[in-house]
Amino acid sequence: FPHSERRTPHCFFTFHLSRLFPIVHRHGIQSLFLKVCILFSLCMMAATALAADASPDVPLKHPVYEVLDRFSARGWVSAPYARPLSRQAIARLLHAALQVGEMTRTERGILDRLAAEFAEELALLGHEGSHPAGFRRGDPLWAWRDSAASVSATPLFRQQIIARRGDGFVRETVSQTYVGGIVEGRYRGLGFRVRHFEAREWTTGVRLNRSDVLAHPIEDAQLKGDVADFREGVFQLVWSHGWLTLDGGKGTVDWGPGRTGNLLLGDHAPSMGLFRLRASHGRVRYTHLAGSLHARHGLIDTTRRWIDNGHVRIFLRQKRLAAHRLEIDLPRGFTLGLHESVIYGDRGFEPLYVLPVSIFAAAQNHLENQDNLAMGADLSFRPGNGLELYGAWFFDDMMKFSPGAFSNQVAFQVGIFWVDPLGLADADVRAEYVRVEPFVYAHNHHVNTYEHYDALLGHPIGPNADLWHIQGAYRFSPALSARLWAERRRHGENPVNPDGSILNIGGNAQLGRRPTDAPVRQFMSGDVTVRTRLGLGLSFEPVRNWALQTAYARTNGRNVQLPIGVRGPSTGHEWTATLDVHFY
Repeated sequence: FPHSERRTPHCFFTFHLSRLFPIVHRHGIQSLFLKVCILFSLCMMAATALAADASPDVPLKHPVYEVLDRFSARGWVSAPYARPLSRQAIARLLHAALQVGEMTRTERGILDRLAAEFAEELALLGHEGSHPAGFRRGDPLWAWRDSAASVSATPLFRQQIIARRGDGFVRETVSQTYVGGIVEGRYRGLGFRVRHFEAREWTTGVRLNRSDVLAHPIEDAQLKGDVADFREGVFQLVWSHGWLTLDGGKGTVDWGPGRTGNLLLGDHAPSMGLFRLRASHGRVRYTHLAGSLHARHGLIDTTRRWIDNGHVRIFLRQKRLAAHRLEIDLPRGFTLGLHESVIYGDRGFEPLYVLPVSIFAAAQNHLENQDNLAMGADLSFRPGNGLELYGAWFFDDMMKFSPGAFSNQVAFQVGIFWVDPLGLADADVRAEYVRVEPFVYAHNHHVNTYEHYDALLGHPIGPNADLWHIQGAYRFSPALSARLWAERRRHGENPVNPDGSILNIGGNAQLGRRPTDAPVRQFMSGDVTVRTRLGLGLSFEPVRNWALQTAYARTNGRNVQLPIGVRGPSTGHEWTATLDVHFY
């Protein structure tokens, strides 16, 4: 730079930004969004010296969340429903539970295990604990820390064997192997986490398309006859300053009290790229995110196809997500959650959706109602005595003052979670019912469907379906537990006419209403399939985060699509054996 432009750091940054923004604009990138990111980065570096300790998120598959559900129902903690939570946030909840005097030996053993895993974060809260006697800790493979920084590396492994028999699907035996690692840590006010695995699925059958792969969720898969290869990498860089946390990376989120899935955002889809803002004050928590989604195969951007080195290069159409959630702990054990989301495509990040103070319903109207808007609410009540009641509602493309309008598509979910039912210590029971009306999650434009890859971002049962689910669990010790579950799922599928065309009754999230479709909908119309499932599982964890699991499930189906090309009854059996090492 010229000497006159190097007078102060302020002048340096001013010069830098004034030169950079025109470059960004010339290259056709969403300049406003990138400016926000750059300014955020500069503010983050400038405030690092003053920032509070930041820690990366704990993945949604970590067993700590089941423990927090139990402790929350007992009234020992109040765990948020906007997940994942950071390591420090979970440590605060565990610290509160450690102050509880009366709990069973099994509950105390589970809590001691978690206290050993989150010892570094608990130490920042003034807790000085010791590792439980006779317990193998399962510490990271390598760890280093000083007063300003820490880093650890942990191997990741899963081996699963699945045997499927019956007339409802192809008779096959499947082996799934995952190998990878996790690196996480912090540096002053910055936290980070990186997780990657390589995986292969072997089968005695043949994998012809992506839907044949049993592993779920997955991103892209390489199909090689009886072998499918896939991988996943997730990462996070997080900065925290008191009440405000900003992070970016690639991951998953789960918003709501449901445990079979949530209506607005759940954890059944692959990880997505996202930027997120989280703020909290007292009983109020707010989360806002902007994410990048993968349009399903076939949605090609025809304006960007060309020949490159003799190969035809194509691009999928751009697809984005914006969502925010406000969660409030009310008096007398109530928690209220309000949230909005919008799926939009064929452009970069939309500034009216990216800004955290935007109201999506108004912004989408300003943008001429071309996007897939959804909103929802959930309410939970913890009256005490180990009982939690909850309900959630989802509204897709609501039209005000017109309750009978076709665009008013609704889903709802109710549930109960009972800890130590009828005085049976170390047990719990959960029951849920979910109903999703026809055309929910679909949209007039394919690019705006409520999907990431080919998986729903909301509840996995999809539109024109309902689900009854009940599960009981019992913990014999901190290391050994059992669960028994039963569920019934109904789904009204789109029928196929004799000429091969599809009669669209709203049973497929990938197909919104077409101009030729009738402007009516009826719940459970179409080809209604009914599947009931009964299962039993055992889990043994002799070393923290090293788990052996086995399960059996029997499935009965009515009017299901059989491999021979007709519909009829079916019965299936599935045996599963799994070894997990830090697989979360």
